[in-house]
Amino acid sequence: MNTRQISICLVSNNEERLTKYLNLLADPTNKITAGTFEQAFHEIFIEENPDLLILDITSYDNFDYRIIEPLRSQNKYANLPFVFLLAESQLHLVQQLYKVPHNRVLVEPVNKYLLISEINNSVHLNNLERRVNLYKDIVDGEKKLISYMDELLELNRLTELKTKVDVLNYLQTGLVKKLELALAVEMCVVGIYNEKKHNFIIQIFSQDGKEITKKFSISIKNSKIKYLLKDNYPLIFEKDLLSDPFVQEFEELLGYKISGMLVTPLVLLHQPIACFILINKLYRTDFSENDLAFTTIAAQKIVYHLELLEIVGKDESSSLLQNMPIDSVAKNSLLLEKVLSAVDFGLVIFDESQKIHYYNPASNNILRSKKTPANLQEMFDPNAFEQIEDSIQSGEFPVVRKEIHLHFSKESDFYIGYSIYTMKWDFNKTYYILVFSEISQTKRIQAEIIRMDRMASLGILSSGIAHEIRNPLAGIKAMAQNMEEELPKGSHTLEYVYRILRQVDRLDTLLRSFFSYAKPTRPDPKECHIKSIVDEALGLFTRKLREKNITVSQYYAKDLGQVFVDANQIQQVLINVILNGIQAMDSDGELNISADNAQKQIPTIDRRKRSPGLLSDKFIEISIKDSGTGFDDVLKEKIFNPFFTTKSSGTGLGLAIVYQIVREHGGQIDVDSEQGKGTTFKILLPASAGGGNNSLIS
Repeated sequence: MNTRQISICLVSNNEERLTKYLNLLADPTNKITAGTFEQAFHEIFIEENPDLLILDITSYDNFDYRIIEPLRSQNKYANLPFVFLLAESQLHLVQQLYKVPHNRVLVEPVNKYLLISEINNSVHLNNLERRVNLYKDIVDGEKKLISYMDELLELNRLTELKTKVDVLNYLQTGLVKKLELALAVEMCVVGIYNEKKHNFIIQIFSQDGKEITKKFSISIKNSKIKYLLKDNYPLIFEKDLLSDPFVQEFEELLGYKISGMLVTPLVLLHQPIACFILINKLYRTDFSENDLAFTTIAAQKIVYHLELLEIVGKDESSSLLQNMPIDSVAKNSLLLEKVLSAVDFGLVIFDESQKIHYYNPASNNILRSKKTPANLQEMFDPNAFEQIEDSIQSGEFPVVRKEIHLHFSKESDFYIGYSIYTMKWDFNKTYYILVFSEISQTKRIQAEIIRMDRMASLGILSSGIAHEIRNPLAGIKAMAQNMEEELPKGSHTLEYVYRILRQVDRLDTLLRSFFSYAKPTRPDPKECHIKSIVDEALGLFTRKLREKNITVSQYYAKDLGQVFVDANQIQQVLINVILNGIQAMDSDGELNISADNAQKQIPTIDRRKRSPGLLSDKFIEISIKDSGTGFDDVLKEKIFNPFFTTKSSGTGLGLAIVYQIVREHGGQIDVDSEQGKGTTFKILLPASAGGGNNSLIS
């Protein structure tokens, strides 16, 4: 039901019909402007922004749609609903009118109920379309956010800065303002860490970055931030975390309420030096994982540049390597090893013939190699080597923050990021320093963030669509049920009514799935035994398992700990996964379910051992394996995407909701499948404190 006034333009050349429709539409919720076609074409009476036009073409002799085209071609009417009133003798015009998506047709006789229903539905659909287009723009914008990070934050300016002090000054005076705009936050500051005093020095600058308007010193001795710096771990402060002493003191100094805060540390060579502090989102209540990933990746790039300044140095007088003659590289490799022992990135020195003079131990670790190569070509596969060679031959130095996809590794998505610097040593000969690190996890996280943005945006979109559809759908069902009661038994029309009711019920089921996906319930975790949850889920499939003669085997570790989860939500996860397995198997299949204690070897985002976001390193691993048809890698990439399904009757939201629930619990779900051999889902759920002995998962 519309709560605002609908602006309607009524066009007719017949004064009597004009009066008739004005009477039909007489209602406080309608604002009516009426006139003839000639007045409409000259915009004499048409509203600035009408919601809808009603065109009575029964009153227009020899009507042709081309007459309307000049009106429709104007920007403000291009996407506006036009409702055409036709006489039965004008039905030949219907096909022509429906070529334009925003046109609607009503054939005389038209009563008040039919007319008002058409107006409401047309305005609803038009508003929905506008909202869909808005969400599309939002989705496209969020997808591009991480991709355009360097441009948004002007990170290329870092290459112009020669000292750590210059970089920190730029972060405080320039980059924080760009972060505020990019992530739409009320404030972003850099807290400079004083290790001796365990406090942050925070300076707030004027908009032009030239004057300090406020300066604070805030202790983190009793704050959770102290541990974030130690572990180099970013965190969103919300709800109970906002009672942290640091947040309380900062709130008092600022003079306004902090409703959300994001902290991302900057840790240089294992020593915390500062952190980004972002306060209060402008257009939403909470910070998202997208914000967390954006600031984390930005922090990595900044710290990477700071490490290069420390090791390679832009300032020749302070560079650790520039002061070392090339002849001493081989002789004093022990000294160089000590200098570089604190870093986890690869560093290679080579000459113009690409002969390697120095190759640090971290290089082998990153490249999964056991031998030291003699030249650059031996380090990489042909494609990667060609890319690095092109970078050198371009002559544009320094080469900063380039990426290579390596193919020689068993890992299909193995990436490294690299930079190349030149230096003159040993009688002015040119040498090169190649600095690189693995960025595979960063690339995966970027892809995951884009995926999660898409899932979140689709959730918002589906919720909007569901709300718009549900009310008209209820009306359709009510009218169909009335028809069912009024029609005589044995009427041929009843079959059509039954079909309408079946389709309405199908749509209602789909809408319930939309709401489950768009507005997930926050888990209420408690200590539970995973076996009891599995047994509860399996009990629902007793009949199906018997019908298909599927054998179920279960294994649980003797010292299996408890899980810390919302039992109802995890039961929903297991029901979806088990049902998929049953549907994928023919008769006489096998379903194997096992659970064991597990300690996840958490993959690092970068060389500083940062976690990608799992809430714990102790888990219970549940494995569900079926002997069904399986699927290929292409399908594997899409399987958790919302609205993706291979079933004719599916909504495509089952596994998307599974993925969402597991992530909400701080867990992880993976799938492994091979066509013709079956599928295995592995679900990691957080174990409760004091669980059993945990085996390591690589």
